[in-house]
Amino acid sequence: MAAATRQDGGVGQASDFLGFTPFSKSGEKKDGPKRKRVNRNKKKNWKKHSDVRDVEEFLDDVRLQERTAGGLLSEKANENLFFVDTGKKKKGPRTDPKRLKRRTKPLRIDLNLQPDSKVPPPKDILSHQVPNGQKLKRKREREGTLEKKGILPRTDRLLLAQLDRPTPAHVDEANNNPGRGFYDLWGERNPLDSASQGKDPWYLEQTKKSRVKRPDRLHKKPSELPAIEIAAAGASYNPTYESHQDLMLKAHEVEVKKLKEARKLSRKLKFPTQDKAPTEESRLRELCEGLVEESEDDNPSGDEGELKEQKATSLHQRERKTERQRKKEKEAKILKARQDAEKAERLRRQSLFQLKSIQTSLKTRQEHLANRKKLRGEKQRAKALQPKRLGRLKYQEPDIDVLLSEELTDTLRRLKPEGSVTKDRFKSFQKRNLIEPRERAKFKRKLKVKYVEKRAFREISA
Repeated sequence: MAAATRQDGGVGQASDFLGFTPFSKSGEKKDGPKRKRVNRNKKKNWKKHSDVRDVEEFLDDVRLQERTAGGLLSEKANENLFFVDTGKKKKGPRTDPKRLKRRTKPLRIDLNLQPDSKVPPPKDILSHQVPNGQKLKRKREREGTLEKKGILPRTDRLLLAQLDRPTPAHVDEANNNPGRGFYDLWGERNPLDSASQGKDPWYLEQTKKSRVKRPDRLHKKPSELPAIEIAAAGASYNPTYESHQDLMLKAHEVEVKKLKEARKLSRKLKFPTQDKAPTEESRLRELCEGLVEESEDDNPSGDEGELKEQKATSLHQRERKTERQRKKEKEAKILKARQDAEKAERLRRQSLFQLKSIQTSLKTRQEHLANRKKLRGEKQRAKALQPKRLGRLKYQEPDIDVLLSEELTDTLRRLKPEGSVTKDRFKSFQKRNLIEPRERAKFKRKLKVKYVEKRAFREISA
């Protein structure tokens, strides 16, 4: 539709629709906001688009009456709400009014503890509910019906069967009995073996489970060293001059040994000098080692002589012996055996006159064996005091804690502490073979560290 032109030259609004109601005007729009259509069937729109202020005010009034008057005023009788003022006071018994007031007036602390509201607290319904109440009720009814018929439940039948069961002759004592006696589990007199006493050994061997034998190694300590070793006298805060010098000498020897090992390692890894450096000729000789065989001078004359001798011996061996030669060899063998027997008999008779020398040699031999046994025992005892190789690393003795002469003080207040208790205990565990020697794990960075200059720092540094 074309826009309607007013007389004053203004342009009016265009009419969008025609009104169909008798009160509507064609070509006009309402000035107010358009009514929003809401679906009231949805529960989420009830509170959002419903006016419940009158209901809330009514409920607040009901709760106020319950708190103040103990119930609704409309339900109370007139006697509870009003009283008739006749202007006369009721006379009580002839007593002192001050005493009566003092006796009947409650304490202030009791008034503070009384509840302000007259509404009773809500009843906890869950506390009176029984889980599976209906199920238990049906179970009780069923058990009552069966009991009238003379049928007991299964639990009662089991209890009666347990009562009818004969009691065993031997009753094991409970482990949680505080008054029970103590015994050695690995000893000979063990009460656990009382049931198997007097039985056939074959029955005990085949039927009874034999006890595991305790290995001998469990009776031995991992090391004979004491748990806490007493420090040397030179480690005191006020030692004598001799003890302090002895301890410093030990520490000096340890440092010298470390220095020698470091020098030896550097000497072996040091690059050779110009005189000892390999040359091209020595390098080629080393590369050709074993590839060329050295030729030796042939000696045909010597080889021919050796061949002739081998042929002569082989021919000589191939010749058959005569009967006479074999007889002579047999007689010579018998004669030699007789002579050896006579010589042994003669030596045995002469040994009777060598008893003193034999006893001397036996005594010397026994002393030698005793000395060897003593040395072996000392080595074993010394080895028992040394830490064993439990892992891939060897045990290393910790550094000796010693103070220099200028660091010694005459008071404990100015004493400079040396060493660490934690480190000392850790080394003691390693030395006594309780744990294997360990080293600190090395941290190896997998990714490179990237340094980025942030904008805020760049603005400040610029």
